[in-house]
Amino acid sequence: MLRVQLRLVAVAVMVAIIVVIYYLDSIADKSNLQSQHHFLDALTHFPHLTGPSDTNNQQYMLERAKKLGKEPEGTEAAAQDEARDPCTIVNPHSHGFIDLRGLSALGNEGRALPWTTKGYDYGRNFTLGICSTPFKKSHNGPREMQDDVNSTLVGGYYMDTKSGRYVSLGEFSTTPVVRGRKLTLKYSNGSYCENLVDRSTGLPVRRSTMITFTCDRDMLAKASISYVGSFDDCNYMFEVRSHHACPTAAKANNLAAVWIFLLIFVAAVLVYFSGDFFYRNIRAQKMQKL
Repeated sequence: MLRVQLRLVAVAVMVAIIVVIYYLDSIADKSNLQSQHHFLDALTHFPHLTGPSDTNNQQYMLERAKKLGKEPEGTEAAAQDEARDPCTIVNPHSHGFIDLRGLSALGNEGRALPWTTKGYDYGRNFTLGICSTPFKKSHNGPREMQDDVNSTLVGGYYMDTKSGRYVSLGEFSTTPVVRGRKLTLKYSNGSYCENLVDRSTGLPVRRSTMITFTCDRDMLAKASISYVGSFDDCNYMFEVRSHHACPTAAKANNLAAVWIFLLIFVAAVLVYFSGDFFYRNIRAQKMQKL
């Protein structure tokens, strides 16, 4: 009977360990929205298994830039860009992790994910891609793209009814940037603007696009895109409302789950053998008394 009780105690202790780990994990997920530090990652993170940290990597790049005589600010920004995945960003103000890949081909198994919006007073309809091209196939044939831009790099376009060609609003970018309190994505180097020339170079100005993102957790759809306006029929602005623009917890290291499992397994083994050890000692003491 005593042995059965010890076995039940061992099982109860193991279950308690699992519950505690789950509770700590849930607390860490909530705090991750503000601090981006996962408790279990910190508990189970081993540098020799997961590689050097982003901070150490950035420090190395800064020191290397100083040796080469380069500006450290640009190197630090480059290090941060290399450290994160395409179409993701950590808000420098709230430290929330924002992942826009669900709105792009990056989160659609590489298939194009075009978003359309009406220009209303502009008189044209626009098609945009987020961090990717909205084109589902190449349009690099003759008389397809205005000014012969590369269609595989186009981040947004509209159809010119006069020429029958696609007009590029700029080449897509996979690097969101926080401007003030707004999350933005800028596309540049599109088709030429009409009757606009750069005074410094004497070359025609190319079209560009600014996309702003607004967090909307109540939306049932993936996103809603609105045309805001344009400047000189050359620079365009759009707003995207989506729950994908809301901060979330960054994906934890895959090794963390492995180490959690190993910790639970080791704890279970220790509890099992310790229970058996105590059982044998108690039984031996009773036998000696008899």
